[in-house]
Amino acid sequence: LSVSTGLLKEKKVKKQLLTIFIIVSRSQFEFQYVIGKGGFGKFWKVIDKKTKTAYALKEMQKVKVIDKKSENSIKYERELLSRLKHPFIVNMYYSFQDFENLYLVMDLLTGGDLRYQLSRTRRFSEEQTSMFHYVIFYHYRILHCLYDIRT
Repeated sequence: LSVSTGLLKEKKVKKQLLTIFIIVSRSQFEFQYVIGKGGFGKFWKVIDKKTKTAYALKEMQKVKVIDKKSENSIKYERELLSRLKHPFIVNMYYSFQDFENLYLVMDLLTGGDLRYQLSRTRRFSEEQTSMFHYVIFYHYRILHCLYDIRT
């Protein structure tokens, strides 16, 4: 409130979000071992040297991203992951790059993905299939409601 000509006037203050930029690089992490491979590079289990927190680090080679003309999809993935914060979705904590690679630092989930589970089990029970169907549909609805997700 401010005093103006003897009357109290309300000052409208806009809420501003403070953006904090943290400098992150490969040297901040201790690389444990490769947990998976993708079309652009590798997934690593890493440990943050300061906090001792375990993460999954997605390392993508810029050359492969450019060769496959996937720059826009990688940008979209990073943008989407940076906006998502949900306990049932893999969360991204950091993204950074160096001269050769792009990096995404995310939750480490050690159970493996659906493809891995299918290759291990070969066949799911009806109950397991129903659970996977529900989880996939649930996450798709969350993403679709919150963001413009293309099928």
